[in-house]
Amino acid sequence: MNLDKAQLESLGRRMDIDKNAEVIAVIDELQAEAHKTSVEHGWWEEPRNDLECMMLVVTEIGEAGEAFRDGNPMSNKIAPFSCEEEELADVLIRIFDLCEHRGFELGKALVAKMAFNKTRPYRHGNKAA
Repeated sequence: MNLDKAQLESLGRRMDIDKNAEVIAVIDELQAEAHKTSVEHGWWEEPRNDLECMMLVVTEIGEAGEAFRDGNPMSNKIAPFSCEEEELADVLIRIFDLCEHRGFELGKALVAKMAFNKTRPYRHGNKAA
């Protein structure tokens, strides 16, 4: 069987998905739990704009950057973790919430994208050092 490059990459991504079924299941569970908590706490009583949800992710990234600039002190909410860890966790929670709402298969997409990235040339072939 002769496969072209695209077919080989697709096969590799599917194999990585099969190999990482447990990781995908955990991500699926976290995604569902994040959305359930968000719904239970009233964040989805009114329809939400997807762009607004994405900008909330950006806001959390900004808060992680602020924590870094402030010397990354210990979190007041989830000690012994740092503020930066807390804010990066919030990034994932926001992403999980939106993905569950949209019905996305984030776990599979993540594994497939990581498999694809393995096929890319060094610095994608043309990035400055």
